[in-house]
Amino acid sequence: MKKQETPPIGEKEILSHSNVPVYLAAQFIGWSTPTLYRALQEQRAPFGFGVQNQETGSWAYNISPGLLVKYKRGDLPTYRLREVEELAVDGIERIVNERLSGLQTILSAALSATK
Repeated sequence: MKKQETPPIGEKEILSHSNVPVYLAAQFIGWSTPTLYRALQEQRAPFGFGVQNQETGSWAYNISPGLLVKYKRGDLPTYRLREVEELAVDGIERIVNERLSGLQTILSAALSATK
């Protein structure tokens, strides 16, 4: 006896939700449900997020139907966490260096004025 296959989930069904259930989103993009839960909790899914209630420890999830469809189509830009970290570090270093350069100019001018 063959295992009965679940028919594929279409975009129309996904777009009928205001907040796509995690199990349905996982089936739609071909991920396991636990993998998607983790991605949402770690803020690594570009189409949704998870929020933990600090009092109860329970999680609530939000998955945008439009963004999920764009993700599956390949129309949603995605970045690896390492790439985002590198961009942030580069930007911070640039700002710090500019501020230090400005501070050095001010200090040089102040020292020149006291001579």
